[in-house]
Amino acid sequence: MIRVPHIIAHRGASIEAPENTIAAFRIAQVRGVNWIECDVTLSADDQCVLIHDDTLDRTTNGTGPIHQQDLSTLRTLDAGAWFSDIYKGERIPTLDETLDTLAALYMGVNLEIKPSGCDAMVLARKVAATIGNRRDVPILLSSFDPQVVAIMAELCPGLDCGWLVEDVPADWKAQYTALKAAALHVDQEQLTAEKCAEITGENVPLICYTVNDPDRARTLLSWGVRAIITDNPALMTTAIPPIR
Repeated sequence: MIRVPHIIAHRGASIEAPENTIAAFRIAQVRGVNWIECDVTLSADDQCVLIHDDTLDRTTNGTGPIHQQDLSTLRTLDAGAWFSDIYKGERIPTLDETLDTLAALYMGVNLEIKPSGCDAMVLARKVAATIGNRRDVPILLSSFDPQVVAIMAELCPGLDCGWLVEDVPADWKAQYTALKAAALHVDQEQLTAEKCAEITGENVPLICYTVNDPDRARTLLSWGVRAIITDNPALMTTAIPPIR
């Protein structure tokens, strides 16, 4: 699997800036983190854009399903004022804009492919077309959708795709193998030392979300977790020294 650092900023530095925005990615880099995690879905006109929710209501001044608005409409929305007046005017970024920014900052990305009501296979193909020729940004893909994980191995054979789960299923290894996944991304609240040992004992890279307590992060890393995804990169980089 592609080499990832032990700390990844969840939707950017999302405790300090509006999630999934260029501002959040820039602040993560300032805080000493060189990888971010973000969510990609499709607009109504099949353009790759970054937003976590199925709807616009929580993180923009828009309303309704994200996939029912075209890109030109989405780009008029304010994606920062909900968080703070400081970020008023921040826009929903496109995937291309995000990758260009990360390349300039020498950052990598865990790109979660998130259908959010759109056609998952169309989204997978659009993402693959966008990232297919990028060599300037390290990319680790991931998705909760098993069909997406499986098809990305075909669409982007040179890139790794992790399988996202909340609870680790009893037959996780069989499913993981069938999907040709490159990592298992797990809700950290579901993990025990025994479960970590079971997963890492199969030489499966384990990535955990969302970890905001330094003591819990240290414990997970001591159990063999490859990386933790956090909202608070400033705290984590201060509390946990770099792993060489």
